Amino acid sequence: MNKNYFQKNKGTAVKILPLVIVSLLLYFLIYNNYSIYDSPIAKISSVKESYLYSKDSSMGDSEKYFQQNITATIKNGSYKGQSISLINTYGQSLVYDNKYHVGDSLFIDRIEESNQGLTANISGVKRDYYVAAVVLILVNLLIWVGGMQGFFTILCFAVNIFLFYIMLLLHSRGANILLLSILMSVLFSCIVLFLINGKNKITAIALCATLASIAFVTLLSYIIMRLSPDIDYEFLEYLIHPYERFDADLLFLSEILMGSLGAIIDIAVTITACASELMRKNKNISKKALLSSCREVSDDITGTMINMVFFTNVSSCIPLFVISMQNGIGFMTVIRYSVFFEVARFLTASIGIVAAIPFSILAVYLSYGRRTSKC
Repeated sequence: MNKNYFQKNKGTAVKILPLVIVSLLLYFLIYNNYSIYDSPIAKISSVKESYLYSKDSSMGDSEKYFQQNITATIKNGSYKGQSISLINTYGQSLVYDNKYHVGDSLFIDRIEESNQGLTANISGVKRDYYVAAVVLILVNLLIWVGGMQGFFTILCFAVNIFLFYIMLLLHSRGANILLLSILMSVLFSCIVLFLINGKNKITAIALCATLASIAFVTLLSYIIMRLSPDIDYEFLEYLIHPYERFDADLLFLSEILMGSLGAIIDIAVTITACASELMRKNKNISKKALLSSCREVSDDITGTMINMVFFTNVSSCIPLFVISMQNGIGFMTVIRYSVFFEVARFLTASIGIVAAIPFSILAVYLSYGRRTSKC
């Protein structure tokens, strides 16, 4: 038994080893890709830190501030290979500042020459290799655990990113953002469902349920926006000012549409897959038993899916809540103004999750409605 276990794991290791080697090579290349950047990059070789002062906040808390005298080596550009001196000031909370360490790579600008050597300002941190590491780990895990299914998941993700890029290009050339979002939602749904789950009847049912749920949520959101007082879009992220209210409405509806898509697809696939499995196990199952089982599955997953959407939205608001409340801004004030759009996206996505259940059950019922009832 132990021998078979080790032989099986040895075969898996042999299959995974080339992927791991390629991933490590890609990470090494990205880590040292300084030459592809136009902006100068300096890699920190030493850091000397000193205390500056303390500052009291409006809440009575005290925050310490420090200065870092950094020595770094320029990795690209006309000053490549030369040493440079940098200065960084940061607060203990690290809310608005960064603390740098030996080995970090920094973007720099305004390089000046003096008798003491080169000096410059820090404009940012080179983080591409962190992103690459996370992506490569995800790819390895998907292929290792999911096999071909994992590969198709990666392919689906890549295609969707490309389509999203095309969508942004078309919008930059004047195309309506909401119409683009509707079109891309249909394409995203088709790609995700058919590429990952294959071309079959259950996938078609899930697609119909998904599109119906998305249409319902978008239409409901539009009606509420028309009947309710005008929304104050001053706190909507990345909205170009000054803005036209019509354009802001379209942008917000597009956010709602895209934000609901993933959860709705998951609900539709789960319920239709449940129906498919029940049909496979018992070809003589009655319509009543089939629909009852689908409802029981939906009851089990609704709460977890809504909580998943909640935590996805609230995670981006935590820093804002912390900063606002530390500066004496009340919790409800933050809810009313600063995170209103996150709350709205959460509520509409939750409605989409709930709406996807009857639409999915209806789609299953219509697909198998001619079955002879055994009740």
